[in-house]
Amino acid sequence: MEILIFILMMLVVLNCAMKTSLWTFWPRVAFALLLGAFAYWSIDYAMVQSKTQIENWLHREDVLQGMAIIVTLESAIGVMYCFSCFTDDGKRPRRRLIRLLLHAYPSLLVFPVVFYGLTKLLFLQVGMDFSTTSLIYAFAVIAVSLLCAALARWLLPPKDLRIEAHLWLTVMVCVLSLLLTQNGEIVYRSNVSAVDWTSVALILAAAAIVVAVGFMANKLKWKLRNNKKIWN
Repeated sequence: MEILIFILMMLVVLNCAMKTSLWTFWPRVAFALLLGAFAYWSIDYAMVQSKTQIENWLHREDVLQGMAIIVTLESAIGVMYCFSCFTDDGKRPRRRLIRLLLHAYPSLLVFPVVFYGLTKLLFLQVGMDFSTTSLIYAFAVIAVSLLCAALARWLLPPKDLRIEAHLWLTVMVCVLSLLLTQNGEIVYRSNVSAVDWTSVALILAAAAIVVAVGFMANKLKWKLRNNKKIWN
C-alpha cells in the first residue's frame, strides 16, 4: 500500500502543478505561500501523530469512504473545468462566472499531501527541533510549488496541452484513489503481499505512452488545422 499511496501523492502534486501553471504569476505565488503557511502552522497537529495512528486511519473503512467522496468531487470539478475550456465560448455571463470559479479553484488534495509529508519528515528528523523542521519544510513546499508550476509551463508551453494534461492527471488520480479506497480488504492485502514492481512499472509506462500519444495527436491536429487555414 505504501508504494501506491506514494504514486497517488505524486500524481496529486503533478496535477496541482499543472493546474497552477494555468494561472498568472502572482496567484501562483499566493497559493505557494498558502501551502507554506499551512505546512508551518500544522506542526502542532503533525507532531502528535504516530505511525500506528496513521496506519489505522488508512485501514478504517469510514475514512477510506470519506476520502473516496472527496477525491470524486474534486475530480468532477477538474473534469468540468477542462471541458469548459474546450467547449464553452464564455460569452454568457453565467458561464463566464462558472468558468472563472473553476479556473480559480486549486487542488485541495495537495493539503493532505503536504501534511502527510510533514509527519513523515518528523519521523525521520527526530533529533531536530520541531519548529525548525516545520520552517524548513514550509520553505521547501513553497519552492517546490513554484518550481513545479514553472517547469510545467516550460515543458508544455501551449495552454491547451496543459489543460489536456490536467484532465489526464485528474482521471488518473480519481481511478487510483478509488482503487485504494473502495474497501478495506484490498488495502489490507496489498499491505501484506509483496509489491509487484514489474506490474507497477508497466502500468506507469502504459499511462505515459497514452499521455504521449494524446499530446502528439493534439499537436498533429492543430498543425493540420493551421495548414488548412493557410491554404484556404
